[in-house]
Amino acid sequence: MASANRFAFSDNRMSRAELKVASVNGTAINFVSQALKFLMQFCYQILVARLLLPEDFGIVAMAAPLFAFAALFSDFGLTQATVQRDEINQEQLSFVFWVNVGLSAAICLTVIALAPVAGVFFREPRIVPIVVGLSATFVIGGLCAQHLALLNRQLLFAKIALVELVSFLAGSATCLLFAWNGFGYWALVYSQIATALTTLLLAWWFAKWVPSRPALRSQNFHLLNFGANITSFNFLNFFARNFDNILIGRYLGEMPLGIYDRAYKLLLLPLSQITTPIAKVALPSLARTLSEPGTYRRFYFRMLELTILATYPAVIFAIINSQLLILTLLGPRWSEVSEVFSILAFGAIFAPISSSTGWLFISQDRTKEMRNWGALSSALFVASFVCGLPWGISGVAAFYIGVGTIQGPILWWGATRRGPLSFKQMLEVLWPYFVSAIMTSVMLYGLKASLPGTFIALLLSLVASYVIFLAVVMAFSSSRKGIIELAFEASVMGGRFYRKFAL
Repeated sequence: MASANRFAFSDNRMSRAELKVASVNGTAINFVSQALKFLMQFCYQILVARLLLPEDFGIVAMAAPLFAFAALFSDFGLTQATVQRDEINQEQLSFVFWVNVGLSAAICLTVIALAPVAGVFFREPRIVPIVVGLSATFVIGGLCAQHLALLNRQLLFAKIALVELVSFLAGSATCLLFAWNGFGYWALVYSQIATALTTLLLAWWFAKWVPSRPALRSQNFHLLNFGANITSFNFLNFFARNFDNILIGRYLGEMPLGIYDRAYKLLLLPLSQITTPIAKVALPSLARTLSEPGTYRRFYFRMLELTILATYPAVIFAIINSQLLILTLLGPRWSEVSEVFSILAFGAIFAPISSSTGWLFISQDRTKEMRNWGALSSALFVASFVCGLPWGISGVAAFYIGVGTIQGPILWWGATRRGPLSFKQMLEVLWPYFVSAIMTSVMLYGLKASLPGTFIALLLSLVASYVIFLAVVMAFSSSRKGIIELAFEASVMGGRFYRKFAL
């Protein structure tokens, strides 16, 4: 089996027509799967919020920073190396697989050893068994990381989607079952373990790749340099993503942390359902078009425009209707979430663009630069958390978003200093969308005053946000061309899927 897979996963030659078809199909598959996953997560979040208490989420959230930190080193950036490299063979794949497994096992043992320290730091002894129980997910993840990377490298997005959907269903069912039977925060723990185990089984089943014995040859170690830069960036970025939870949990307690965590995840959930499928297609496709600057620019901007069109109207809707949205979805005991949620949602205007700079850095093999920019960004965000803490969770959120508003454009400039596209070209593409966001916000705020505070009104407001935003964007000739191209690709994609599945 190893010899058969050696060709299947190392031969990366693909014509432009084949790449275009694979990219369009991949985007469609990912969007459909993420839409299904979003609907399931939407229902799941509502159900679990009504079965568990804010304190339950807060206790598990206290353990989250330790796991997020340890996860930075679990694959050492080697999954990205597998996707980005133009050529990779069985020996190299096996090498990175065994490195992943070894690192994951070491991290598992380290996390178990640090569990009592986490309990002392947060002054919450219940964290210790939670950390010990969840540590097993590192070993499980290490055993399937390269299999998922191989599926991504070959643009086999249908199989990746099936892995994610089935794994999520397994984890959600486990959580709801244990929560219904009164297990409290342990339901959240068992859910993560069930998700990891299901992912492992399905990834091996679909990839059908078996690693060989590790070969410690010097030419294999150059992959570690690529991965080291990505790991360094993730290490620095960790503090920008988790230090707020650490400070809030340590100085404000589990109740404020539970509220802050719900606000952050309620915002991150829909955004990730949109940006994740696009990123899965963008990175391998950009890596394959780097030698063609025009194709590279066009592909990047179409992916970025697609991300903005999908996310901006939803973000604007969430900001304008945050209070009614939270009360409708989570219930009155979560009303404090709305203020923090509306503050964090403003930062989502910049997040999709900033996130896309990772596509540029990695696809162009500029991971050292990405690491350096990550160091600067992380330092600024950590400082913002500390400055905002005296004003509670709203202060932390406000300082965080304020710094991000300044940091974002600087990062965009840094990502476009080199490579096929320039900062000026990026701004020329983006400015119509910024103008459209402002105009949509004004119109939607006026519409809100004329609508009743009901669930139907929320749906109408959401639809209106997308209609208004698209209408304003289409008024600009520069963005209209991109939207027409996206619409054409969508129609071709729809026809292809109809012929394949309906006829």
